[in-house]
Amino acid sequence: MATGLYAGTGLATLYDIAQTLGQSDQMLQQAVELQAQTNEIWQALPFKPCNKSTMEIVPLRTALPEVAWRMINKGTQPTKSSMAQASFTCGALEAMAQIDERIMQLNKGSNAFRMNENRAHQESMSQMMSKSIFYGDEKINPASFTGLSAFYYSKANQDPVYADQIIDAGGTGDNLTSLWIVTFAPDTVYGIHPEGIPGGYKYKDNGRVSVNDPQGGKYYAYESQFNWDMGLCVRDPRYVVRLANIDYTDTDSTTFRNKLIEAYNQIHNVDHGRTVILCNRKVQTYLAIMATNAKNVDLRFDEFAGKKVTHFWTSPILMNDAILLTESQVV
Repeated sequence: MATGLYAGTGLATLYDIAQTLGQSDQMLQQAVELQAQTNEIWQALPFKPCNKSTMEIVPLRTALPEVAWRMINKGTQPTKSSMAQASFTCGALEAMAQIDERIMQLNKGSNAFRMNENRAHQESMSQMMSKSIFYGDEKINPASFTGLSAFYYSKANQDPVYADQIIDAGGTGDNLTSLWIVTFAPDTVYGIHPEGIPGGYKYKDNGRVSVNDPQGGKYYAYESQFNWDMGLCVRDPRYVVRLANIDYTDTDSTTFRNKLIEAYNQIHNVDHGRTVILCNRKVQTYLAIMATNAKNVDLRFDEFAGKKVTHFWTSPILMNDAILLTESQVV
């Protein structure tokens, strides 16, 4: 059952899932806490189980149906909305963490020590998944899943339903990044995971295993196996906007604010679900500084997920270090 931000929708964030599991899955709880330290998207991205194994199959509306003015003694021709079927798949990420048996003995076999030593693997998985949300492409890496940039990649050379959702901030050169505005809801955009695997995250203690060092020596270690299967479903393209070609070295706040307003207003209906703004640390810091200006009425500090974050109008601006500062120009 969904709780928190998405109560009653059938969706749940990783935080909601971790709280539901309670102490039965400490690894998932630790992973969620670690992820939020550098990638705040995990506090907002909702998930649901796939409706077919590791795949989500959904109808996409490609055009609105024709309608007619009704006249007396004259009927109306029945029509259907134009629909297409789309499928979104999960990517499968895996990590194996090994800790020398001797180190475990020196720490009295402490599970807390072992979990702490495994943090690097969990953080690496979080960064990889977060990067895939924005830059994943199954055509390049079939084991991954398709992220936002693969849907919104060109103003001129793709379907207008996607191209119209790209706003050009005007930057050129090598110092470019993007800001994303996304409305999460059951019929717009959401994360997916295989059915029966909460959040798509699994941990297995493989116990004491034999390990060979690079010189051929043998020793024993305790092995932890982490698997994370998730994907992204973009069911309605009108609920994602990419503010692309942001030159983060340009300090013209007026131009940037105007472009942000244009991008925000391009969302079909910001009140349809939970609308958030996603950007990297550089852009988020810039917006936070702008928010301290008393004359700025668009930006303010408000609470989200238990802490104060910068908001643009009613939407929180969440930091994600996976969004690059070296993007190619979107044309």
